[in-house]
Amino acid sequence: MYFGQIILMSATINCREFAEYFATPIWGKMSPAYVYEVEGAPFTIEEFYLDDLQKLYPYRIEPPHPDDLLISPKMYDLAISLIQSFNEMEVEEGGTPLSERGSVLVFLPGIHEIRCMQESLAKLANQRLQVYPLHSSVTLEEQNGVFLSPVPWYRKVILSTNIAESSVTVPDVKYVIDFCLARHLVCDKDTNYQSLRLTWASKTNCNQRKGRAGRVSKGFCYRLVTRAFWTNEIPEYMIPEMQLAPLSTILLKVKLLDMGDPRSLLSTALSPPNLSDIVRTVLELIEMGALSAKSDGKNQSEDGELTFLGRVLAHLPVDLNLGKMIVLGHVFGCLDECLIIGQFDGPDISCSTLAFSRGTPSDSMAVVNAFRVILSQDKFYEMGSSCRFAFSACLLDRQRIYSVLQVAELYEDLKKRVSQFNMHVLEDSPSPDNTSINRQKFILQIVIAGAFYPNYFFQQEIDERQACKELNGFNPRTTVMVSMNLPPYSFLYYKQLQSLFRLCGQVKTVSFDCSRAYVEFHRTSNDSGVLPEVTLALQMAHKSFKMELQTYPSEQIEFCTGRRSLKSRCFSPKVKQKCVFLGVISLQVIDVGHFWGFPADEASLGKQRRLTAEINKCTLSPVTVSLYPNLLCLAPYSETNEESLYYRAKILHMRGNTVEVFFLDFGNTAVVSSSSLRELPSDLLAQPFQAHEFQVAGMWPSAQSIILGNKWSSRARDCFVTMVKHQSVIVSLYSILYGVMRVELLLSRESKSTSVVDILVEEGHAVKVEENVDSQVQSGLTAVRINYPDQLSDLKWIRSSASGSVNLVGPSSSYQTNFYSLSRKTHYRTVSIEKNSINSVILNENPHFKHQRMMVAGIVAINTSGTHILLKDTSILPDIPGLPGLVMMLFTPAMELRFRSYYTGALCGLGFNSLTKEPILPENDIELAFDVKFDVMDIIEVTTLVLDLQVDPSLRMDIAERGSGQARGVLFQLHSPILLNR
Repeated sequence: MYFGQIILMSATINCREFAEYFATPIWGKMSPAYVYEVEGAPFTIEEFYLDDLQKLYPYRIEPPHPDDLLISPKMYDLAISLIQSFNEMEVEEGGTPLSERGSVLVFLPGIHEIRCMQESLAKLANQRLQVYPLHSSVTLEEQNGVFLSPVPWYRKVILSTNIAESSVTVPDVKYVIDFCLARHLVCDKDTNYQSLRLTWASKTNCNQRKGRAGRVSKGFCYRLVTRAFWTNEIPEYMIPEMQLAPLSTILLKVKLLDMGDPRSLLSTALSPPNLSDIVRTVLELIEMGALSAKSDGKNQSEDGELTFLGRVLAHLPVDLNLGKMIVLGHVFGCLDECLIIGQFDGPDISCSTLAFSRGTPSDSMAVVNAFRVILSQDKFYEMGSSCRFAFSACLLDRQRIYSVLQVAELYEDLKKRVSQFNMHVLEDSPSPDNTSINRQKFILQIVIAGAFYPNYFFQQEIDERQACKELNGFNPRTTVMVSMNLPPYSFLYYKQLQSLFRLCGQVKTVSFDCSRAYVEFHRTSNDSGVLPEVTLALQMAHKSFKMELQTYPSEQIEFCTGRRSLKSRCFSPKVKQKCVFLGVISLQVIDVGHFWGFPADEASLGKQRRLTAEINKCTLSPVTVSLYPNLLCLAPYSETNEESLYYRAKILHMRGNTVEVFFLDFGNTAVVSSSSLRELPSDLLAQPFQAHEFQVAGMWPSAQSIILGNKWSSRARDCFVTMVKHQSVIVSLYSILYGVMRVELLLSRESKSTSVVDILVEEGHAVKVEENVDSQVQSGLTAVRINYPDQLSDLKWIRSSASGSVNLVGPSSSYQTNFYSLSRKTHYRTVSIEKNSINSVILNENPHFKHQRMMVAGIVAINTSGTHILLKDTSILPDIPGLPGLVMMLFTPAMELRFRSYYTGALCGLGFNSLTKEPILPENDIELAFDVKFDVMDIIEVTTLVLDLQVDPSLRMDIAERGSGQARGVLFQLHSPILLNR
């Protein structure tokens, strides 16, 4: 009889434990498996500890504490001193020429520590070092750089995670510096959320690191712990990953092998996981839809039957939630986008992912847009300016473009894998129109929500009146504020503040009020949402960007002005009396309910004609200054083949030899040649500009319009343009908000006036809403607008004699909002969002809307202490009333409805045990109060839609009766609705 042999090879294996596990019975006794030890390093390796390195560092170094796992600045300095000392050591040895310096391998626990060390090494002067970071995120091309010989007279320094323990071997390493730390993926016992935790590496791992040296010459290993700490505190072996990491993938593999229930099989493992971890994993797989409850109703928390979804997930080389998203993408018709998302590791694939979001607050959708743009360079000029800039910068970054090309290969591989399950991407689909694109975008957002159930978080409400007061009435979509520590005569620091925010965008104004400064940015597009410049500015504070002002002595400022009063001009917006424009002609529609127009009464039109005649009878001179956005000038315009006349204009954008201009007296735009622009004489600025910006008050897009468009659908826009553009309309002023007239818009039809809002509501494009507090109150908020006083010309000399500096707090916005969880396991934990996310800074643009707004997180991690939840790969669903409740009911495995005269809410989760009447997985249950009214017909439609989410056509989807356990082979399992009168 032939017996096969299995050879296990490892440098960090616990030989005795494995030998005893694989023991065989011989003559009534268990004989351990044979162990063969092979010595590795051909050259000797000397070991040094912190005790031996005191002479290298002039300051006392405190020995590490077992619970203190951070690398202190002194430890970084010690490692750098070590690297600098290697030159002297090699000179003393005398055997190695300085032109062939030995390479240094530094083991650090993570990317953050690698960057800190790299920055410290970059500050060294006259040190010939070639520094290479080495971790899982570097490209293959960069990884190959560590194997190249360094430039003569230079020393190669490799800063690596534990990837260099075994995965990568660099033969010319002579010195190893080991901080004896590592990061391991562990599961929190309370929430089952994962986190990368810093731990002490084991002795076997550290010895493996030591073995990286001594391959071509004598090696040296420096462990930055004391000998006593190494002996007493560093563990011999690491805790097996099966006892720390999530078991979901392992359980699916076990079910696919069909070798019995997971509990029985995994209990025979070398290091079996805890029973409670197995039970929880089974329940979470049932919640996901990868397993269904046992048909016999027994042991439903310890085992389940593999569903079609579970079978697919077991075969895909991606995270289980991403695999579920791919399956749902097939069901909902957005498989291609889901395959792209499934191959990216995190959202930061470009220098400006925000530019690729295209107004949709979703990291995943930004990834899809960036991937397609980078691989379709022929569409370069179809992008917006910010997107073109991000694309160009991405092309200059070889690492990022190479990463995208690698993902393209993985995408093709994943596409082949899913085709085995009869899921195919449509190759030659027709070019979609704008409505289809927006509908597909909405469907993808719903698919993302379904894939990552129950990682749902909800936007906190803010006090609108307080927020308005703190921002002093400025527009939160265009303005940020900095506060505290502003020095006396703060308005003199206008230029400094302007330069601090220059990286974010073009600053329109800087205004001051007491201890605060308000920085307002120019709006460079027709989008009425939060400016990207505002988001970037707020992210500066989120990423701890240091904001510092160079200050000048108050006494010298007062002395320089001759003790004259030094003040800036103030303004107090006055409440406008309600008035009616009998006629307004609109030439430029920005969006539905948002347009530019000019008065069409005889007096106003007469002024227009006289001004035009005065401009065109003058001798006009070409513009002498360099062109820039917002420059006032004269620009030509003509209708059809008529002679061009000049009108007052403002430059919006520059495009090569042409510019886009905005006509200040009419409100329309045009693209003209740069050479055709003329100087605007100062005397022509005396007359006020005739064009006004209008927004219709009391209106908001309907759910249908939001789904089919980017806020407004194409049909809604066409309807509004038909009613308003080039038409004389009646406007009744409601308020003036942020310089925009909020009006009631009326059309004169058949001798009576008809409200435009009523027409849009009747056709299903809009709904009526209340105006926000700013518009309603219109209180006389006072803010100090910056205007240089005459005395400033005397203060230029002060700039060269700054006496100190102050740190500013901010930038910030009183409209910033946070998110919270309704899940029981995270309800009392603080929620924060990853800094690189598009949604790291969120503004509540419409705090007067009290309905719920939901965020979905692709990854939920928890900090070491268990007090903070960190969200990654986030997506915020469209601002549609009732959408959170609808999504929750669609994707929950069981729901218990709350009922009074109508359905008021639902308890969503796995339901309860039919025997014990206890909740099955209470920590994942979510109690949601509906923000709209759902009636019986709505619930029936939701249930019908859930039934239509059938993945495997050969299986019939049933609604499980309470406790019957009859639903099998389905993607989702629903309890029948339970009505509770409360």
